[in-house]
Amino acid sequence: MGLITELSNSPDASTGLPAAWERACTGEGVPLPPALTNYFSAVRDSTSKFIGSEDGQALVKVNASNVQPYVDGLDVAKFDKYVKHINSWSRSLPLVFDNQAQNLNLIAILDLLQVGSGFRSELHEAANRGASDTINFGCMSMHISQTPLDARGLQALTLGDVSRHFGIPLLGKERPMSEGNTAVMISEASVLRPLAEIILGILQDTGRRLEQAGFASFADFIIKMCAEKPTAAHLVQKLVSAFPSLRDAASVGGQPVYFFKKAQLIAYDICQKFGKEDAKFAFPDIADMTLFADNVVPAVAQHHGLIDPCPGIRAKIASGRELTLQETTAMRAASIVAAQLVVDCANSPSSEFKAGAIPVNQATLDSFWWHEGKDADIRSIPRLVCKNTVYF
Repeated sequence: MGLITELSNSPDASTGLPAAWERACTGEGVPLPPALTNYFSAVRDSTSKFIGSEDGQALVKVNASNVQPYVDGLDVAKFDKYVKHINSWSRSLPLVFDNQAQNLNLIAILDLLQVGSGFRSELHEAANRGASDTINFGCMSMHISQTPLDARGLQALTLGDVSRHFGIPLLGKERPMSEGNTAVMISEASVLRPLAEIILGILQDTGRRLEQAGFASFADFIIKMCAEKPTAAHLVQKLVSAFPSLRDAASVGGQPVYFFKKAQLIAYDICQKFGKEDAKFAFPDIADMTLFADNVVPAVAQHHGLIDPCPGIRAKIASGRELTLQETTAMRAASIVAAQLVVDCANSPSSEFKAGAIPVNQATLDSFWWHEGKDADIRSIPRLVCKNTVYF
């Protein structure tokens, strides 16, 4: 007869939220950009400054000489096809919504939860799904089961709910309680348990902050921010300022490096989904966004020879070992700097490159590189591994 013991949720004593989420909010102590700063400019400027610094150069270099050949060889038809496919993902969800707000709420939560990339191999082994599919699966499960996803509903979720909806096991291998005695067995925590705790922390903290600020749901917050000022930059700033799980930044050598990946993704997807039918979501500055740097696009940029990590980082990526926060920051920052060089080259008046139906900017280039990362000939290239993060 076996006895399986589930470990406690290990909440942080000060907040009551999962400790794994607390640890993974690594950008919470980084000061935000000064007032009136455009957050997209802050991402560009801070990443460029870091990669151009002595610390950045020692970690990852951007191969500017490879930009023109890359642009010259860019398949425009493939670029248009891939970007259109990414832009339409929210319209292909096999779900029924009661109204626009419910639809918007789920899309925003899907983007809020784009985490777990560092657990990619463990997820494939446990559930035969990668991180993105795991999040999609879990969010659709919550919607289909009519789990309340308003501010109070998010706070009411438990670790068991996350495990059930997202298919993430909380318990791992069993072992005897005492050596040689198999009558009583105990289970160790699953290697995926920290991911479940991170997801739970994101949802509970977001719900708590929404209710404290007087918003009924995530959609309610977004709708009101966009009604206040219908620009992507305004929405991103408000999202980053309000929610620690979106405060995607790092401090290197005392200098902030900003990414704001998920906040930008939320604004981008809302614009793609609702911009044509609702003026407050038709953001005029969508092309000003930066690359949504995660674990995939830096790997694709490296594959194309646009960025060159130092031997230590290269070896870690090749062997699937976890990168440090500084190493991860350098790879993500370099991919943004390289993307801007590609965009500038493709749009230069002196360039012979001719864009197709889709303009080349950092946001569309991100969609292209991310989709390209799923191609059979590129899918097998090693990705960045960083488990202790709520940002990608």
